[in-house]
Amino acid sequence: MNFAMFSGLNASKFPEREFLIESYPSRNYRRCATWKEYNGQANRIANYLMKKCGVKHGDIVLHLMMNSIEWHASFTGILKTGATVTPLNYRFATNDIQYAADVTKCRVFIFDEQFIPRITPLIKEMDYCKYFICLGENVPEGMISYREILESESCDEVCVETADDDTAELMFTSGTTGAPKPVAQSHKNLFFTGVGNGLSLNDGYYSVYLAPHPFYHSGSLFHSFPSYIAAGKILMPMEFKPEFYIRSLAEEKCTGGFNTVPIWSDLLNAIKEGKINLNDYDLSELKHIELGAQPVPHVLLEESKKIFPKIKFGITYGLTEGGGGFTAISYDENILEKPGSIGKATAFMEIKVVDYEGRETPPMVIGEVLLKGPRLMKEYAFNPEITAKTIVDGWLRTGDLAYKDKDGFIFFTDRAKDLIIRGGENIFPVEIEDFFRRHPKIRDVAVMGFPHPRLVEIVFAVIETKEGQAMTEEEVTDFCKNSGLAKYKWPEKIVFAPVPRNPSGKIEKPKLRDVYVKPAREALDAELNKKS
Repeated sequence: MNFAMFSGLNASKFPEREFLIESYPSRNYRRCATWKEYNGQANRIANYLMKKCGVKHGDIVLHLMMNSIEWHASFTGILKTGATVTPLNYRFATNDIQYAADVTKCRVFIFDEQFIPRITPLIKEMDYCKYFICLGENVPEGMISYREILESESCDEVCVETADDDTAELMFTSGTTGAPKPVAQSHKNLFFTGVGNGLSLNDGYYSVYLAPHPFYHSGSLFHSFPSYIAAGKILMPMEFKPEFYIRSLAEEKCTGGFNTVPIWSDLLNAIKEGKINLNDYDLSELKHIELGAQPVPHVLLEESKKIFPKIKFGITYGLTEGGGGFTAISYDENILEKPGSIGKATAFMEIKVVDYEGRETPPMVIGEVLLKGPRLMKEYAFNPEITAKTIVDGWLRTGDLAYKDKDGFIFFTDRAKDLIIRGGENIFPVEIEDFFRRHPKIRDVAVMGFPHPRLVEIVFAVIETKEGQAMTEEEVTDFCKNSGLAKYKWPEKIVFAPVPRNPSGKIEKPKLRDVYVKPAREALDAELNKKS
């Protein structure tokens, strides 16, 4: 099975039905592609890659574009050739792009013109890459125009047959814990991810699925697969100011979708502050919203249910290696009665929590989360050693810490590598971050360990206040004292600064550690060396 087959199938059955929508409310403009137009564009790209570039089954094509109709159509066009598509993070710097190119030894590179300054310095070093295809009005000499391909190439149907376990996609992890690793997803993985998401959330033909986040990440892309498989629609809001975002949802009759905490929080805050009047928008088609990619503050769920009582909310859990989000979900009926839970495994999937010796833990005992099912990645490409350590007896070791309650609901506690050990006491940053997000002045917070000569680590908090607000360390301490946070969990070092997040919504703690923790650790080591 080639996962690209659904493009041709849906185009043959529903040629004039809309599939992809770009929404620009500030300009009163929308751009859309029907299934016929979408499949035609994918075929033109596929035919060009095969006939002119010699792309064949097993080759790798790099892909660096912003969300757009062209992003999705070229992604499918690459799959149609039997090659492996590798979508890159649009925030990658030149060095990151070179790293990905060197790892994959790509034959072709397709990209938006805005990335030319990052790619041009690499061309001479990328002797394995024979063709550079650029989407835009100003295509440099020596590169191939994407638009000219669409104007001149045949749209004859093409879809090279592939085995279920052939690699369809390499998706580089977000790199919050080190160098990004290429996660290999097979055609079967993508299929079961799409079907599993559809079954778990009732998405498919009637869906107008909300896809606000970058497609290079497994969030919006994988979550929207039910619409791709079953001929539904995918809505790409191109403007994220709350007043424009809610217009996209209303005007396109969005039925549901996945949001990260920052985007959804911004919308709720605009409503609470009176900047948005819900009576001005018809959201009657909006049935469900899932939140994830990071721990979801309980207060955000409470506010969401108060403001949107008819919408079903869910908390999702997942990782790229496990087939993206929706590996587990806490449904609407559980989110308030099981605060903090990420729920249970979704369709086709199994989850267990184990101790350091691989034995399942009893209820309420913290262990590592393991995943099993047909969504799991095929491998870390080109790295059998790490793959063998990560997938053991069919179970994927996530590195995430959690526990199950007596009813089998899973409660995420933290990443194993983020655990703070203060004088022998285990402290989970996520718990403290969730605690602080209840404060009315705090917009975001990141908690991590900070070196200490006696305790080894103490709690360090980077706090970002809401616009127009200011805080003092005394206010932070008073909040901890008056709101019941155990004293050993109180931050002993505090910085008021922006909290960086990557496009998938994850806090970029390595950046914060480089700025604040690394110098302190080096100074402490130097001091200890003097004394020794």
